[in-house]
Amino acid sequence: MTEGTEQLRLELLAMRHAAPLEAFERANRAFFAARIGDRGDDFFSRFHLHLAERVAENASGRSLLCVVVDAAGEIVARVNLIDIDQPEPTELGYRVAEAAQGRGIATWGVTSALDLAAGRGVPRVHAKVATTNPASRRVLQHCGFALVGPTDPPTGSSKTFLSYGRDL
Repeated sequence: MTEGTEQLRLELLAMRHAAPLEAFERANRAFFAARIGDRGDDFFSRFHLHLAERVAENASGRSLLCVVVDAAGEIVARVNLIDIDQPEPTELGYRVAEAAQGRGIATWGVTSALDLAAGRGVPRVHAKVATTNPASRRVLQHCGFALVGPTDPPTGSSKTFLSYGRDL
Protein backbone atom coordinates (compact mmCIF):
# COMPACT_ATOMS: atom_id res chain seq x y z
CA MET A 1 0.00 0.00 0.00
CA THR A 2 1.33 3.44 -0.92
CA GLU A 3 1.99 5.90 1.88
CA GLY A 4 -1.08 8.08 2.23
CA THR A 5 -3.54 5.40 1.10
CA GLU A 6 -3.76 3.41 4.35
CA GLN A 7 -7.03 5.00 5.41
CA LEU A 8 -8.84 5.05 2.09
CA ARG A 9 -12.04 3.12 1.43
CA LEU A 10 -13.48 2.09 -1.92
CA GLU A 11 -17.28 2.28 -1.72
CA LEU A 12 -19.90 1.40 -4.31
CA LEU A 13 -21.66 4.58 -5.36
CA ALA A 14 -24.90 5.09 -3.41
CA MET A 15 -27.44 7.86 -2.94
CA ARG A 16 -25.85 8.65 0.45
CA HIS A 17 -22.89 10.00 -1.54
CA ALA A 18 -25.02 12.70 -3.23
CA ALA A 19 -23.86 15.79 -1.31
CA PRO A 20 -20.15 14.92 -1.01
CA LEU A 21 -20.00 13.68 -4.62
CA GLU A 22 -21.61 16.82 -5.99
CA ALA A 23 -19.16 18.91 -3.92
CA PHE A 24 -16.25 16.83 -5.30
CA GLU A 25 -17.43 17.28 -8.91
CA ARG A 26 -18.10 21.01 -8.57
CA ALA A 27 -14.84 21.77 -6.74
CA ASN A 28 -12.83 19.95 -9.40
CA ARG A 29 -14.85 20.80 -12.51
CA ALA A 30 -12.28 23.05 -14.17
CA PHE A 31 -9.42 20.72 -13.23
CA PHE A 32 -11.18 17.70 -14.77
CA ALA A 33 -12.37 19.66 -17.82
CA ALA A 34 -8.78 20.61 -18.64
CA ARG A 35 -7.68 16.96 -18.60
CA ILE A 36 -10.64 14.95 -19.84
CA GLY A 37 -13.40 17.26 -21.04
CA ASP A 38 -16.25 19.06 -19.31
CA ARG A 39 -19.36 17.17 -18.22
CA GLY A 40 -21.43 20.23 -19.08
CA ASP A 41 -24.01 22.24 -17.20
CA ASP A 42 -26.69 19.57 -17.71
CA PHE A 43 -24.71 17.15 -15.55
CA PHE A 44 -24.87 19.59 -12.64
CA SER A 45 -28.44 20.77 -13.18
CA ARG A 46 -29.64 17.15 -13.19
CA PHE A 47 -27.02 15.80 -10.78
CA HIS A 48 -29.40 13.81 -8.56
CA LEU A 49 -31.07 12.18 -11.57
CA HIS A 50 -27.67 11.21 -13.03
CA LEU A 51 -26.61 9.84 -9.64
CA ALA A 52 -29.80 7.77 -9.31
CA GLU A 53 -29.17 6.30 -12.78
CA ARG A 54 -25.59 5.36 -11.85
CA VAL A 55 -26.72 3.81 -8.55
CA ALA A 56 -29.25 1.75 -10.52
CA GLU A 57 -26.42 0.56 -12.82
CA ASN A 58 -24.58 -0.74 -9.76
CA ALA A 59 -27.70 -2.44 -8.44
CA SER A 60 -28.37 -4.15 -11.78
CA GLY A 61 -24.82 -5.50 -12.05
CA ARG A 62 -24.09 -3.59 -15.27
CA SER A 63 -21.36 -1.45 -13.73
CA LEU A 64 -19.08 -1.01 -10.74
CA LEU A 65 -19.21 2.70 -10.02
CA CYS A 66 -17.19 3.61 -6.95
CA VAL A 67 -15.98 6.49 -4.86
CA VAL A 68 -12.74 6.63 -2.89
CA VAL A 69 -13.34 8.06 0.56
CA ASP A 70 -10.61 9.28 2.90
CA ALA A 71 -10.42 8.98 6.70
CA ALA A 72 -12.38 12.23 7.12
CA GLY A 73 -15.24 10.87 4.97
CA GLU A 74 -14.42 13.13 2.03
CA ILE A 75 -14.64 11.82 -1.52
CA VAL A 76 -11.17 12.19 -3.03
CA ALA A 77 -11.63 10.13 -6.21
CA ARG A 78 -14.00 8.18 -8.41
CA VAL A 79 -13.31 4.88 -10.13
CA ASN A 80 -15.82 3.52 -12.63
CA LEU A 81 -15.95 0.21 -14.46
CA ILE A 82 -18.80 0.22 -16.95
CA ASP A 83 -20.32 -2.63 -18.96
CA ILE A 84 -19.01 -5.34 -16.64
CA ASP A 85 -21.93 -7.49 -17.77
CA GLN A 86 -20.66 -7.51 -21.38
CA PRO A 87 -18.02 -9.88 -22.71
CA GLU A 88 -16.06 -6.90 -24.12
CA PRO A 89 -15.24 -4.20 -23.42
CA THR A 90 -15.43 -3.26 -19.76
CA GLU A 91 -14.15 0.28 -19.60
CA LEU A 92 -12.30 1.92 -16.74
CA GLY A 93 -12.54 5.59 -15.88
CA TYR A 94 -11.19 7.44 -12.87
CA ARG A 95 -10.61 10.92 -11.56
CA VAL A 96 -8.82 12.21 -8.48
CA ALA A 97 -9.43 15.57 -6.80
CA GLU A 98 -6.87 18.20 -7.67
CA ALA A 99 -5.90 18.61 -4.00
CA ALA A 100 -5.34 14.84 -3.67
CA GLN A 101 -2.98 14.45 -6.64
CA GLY A 102 0.39 12.76 -6.24
CA ARG A 103 -0.45 10.56 -3.23
CA GLY A 104 -1.06 7.24 -5.00
CA ILE A 105 -4.83 7.51 -4.69
CA ALA A 106 -5.51 6.80 -8.37
CA THR A 107 -3.30 3.71 -8.37
CA TRP A 108 -4.84 2.47 -5.12
CA GLY A 109 -8.39 3.12 -6.32
CA VAL A 110 -7.89 1.52 -9.74
CA THR A 111 -6.19 -1.55 -8.23
CA SER A 112 -8.97 -1.93 -5.64
CA ALA A 113 -11.69 -1.60 -8.29
CA LEU A 114 -9.93 -4.11 -10.58
CA ASP A 115 -9.81 -6.61 -7.70
CA LEU A 116 -13.56 -6.11 -7.23
CA ALA A 117 -14.16 -6.57 -10.97
CA ALA A 118 -12.03 -9.73 -11.10
CA GLY A 119 -14.13 -11.12 -8.26
CA ARG A 120 -17.20 -10.57 -10.41
CA GLY A 121 -15.69 -12.43 -13.35
CA VAL A 122 -14.68 -9.50 -15.55
CA PRO A 123 -12.07 -10.90 -17.98
CA ARG A 124 -10.54 -7.75 -19.50
CA VAL A 125 -10.62 -4.00 -18.90
CA HIS A 126 -9.88 -1.14 -21.30
CA ALA A 127 -9.09 2.49 -20.51
CA LYS A 128 -8.66 5.69 -22.51
CA VAL A 129 -6.21 8.40 -21.57
CA ALA A 130 -5.33 11.72 -23.16
CA THR A 131 -1.85 11.92 -24.59
CA THR A 132 -1.49 15.17 -22.65
CA ASN A 133 -2.05 13.39 -19.31
CA PRO A 134 1.21 11.59 -18.46
CA ALA A 135 0.23 11.09 -14.81
CA SER A 136 -2.83 9.08 -15.80
CA ARG A 137 -0.78 7.07 -18.26
CA ARG A 138 1.64 6.21 -15.42
CA VAL A 139 -1.28 5.09 -13.24
CA LEU A 140 -2.41 2.66 -15.92
CA GLN A 141 1.12 1.33 -16.37
CA HIS A 142 1.55 0.89 -12.58
CA CYS A 143 -1.74 -1.03 -12.56
CA GLY A 144 -0.56 -3.49 -15.23
CA PHE A 145 -2.21 -2.01 -18.32
CA ALA A 146 -0.50 -2.26 -21.71
CA LEU A 147 -0.74 0.31 -24.49
CA VAL A 148 -3.08 -0.82 -27.28
CA GLY A 149 -2.89 2.25 -29.53
CA PRO A 150 -4.79 5.40 -30.56
CA THR A 151 -8.53 5.55 -29.88
CA ASP A 152 -11.48 7.90 -30.25
CA PRO A 153 -11.81 10.54 -27.53
CA PRO A 154 -14.70 10.47 -25.08
CA THR A 155 -17.76 12.51 -26.01
CA GLY A 156 -17.08 16.19 -25.48
CA SER A 157 -13.29 16.01 -25.71
CA SER A 158 -11.17 17.29 -28.57
CA LYS A 159 -7.96 15.80 -27.18
CA THR A 160 -6.00 12.89 -28.65
CA PHE A 161 -6.45 9.67 -26.66
CA LEU A 162 -4.68 6.34 -26.34
CA SER A 163 -6.24 3.01 -25.42
CA TYR A 164 -4.81 0.68 -22.78
CA GLY A 165 -5.91 -2.84 -21.86
CA ARG A 166 -5.41 -5.38 -19.10
CA ASP A 167 -6.49 -8.96 -18.62
CA LEU A 168 -7.80 -9.75 -15.17
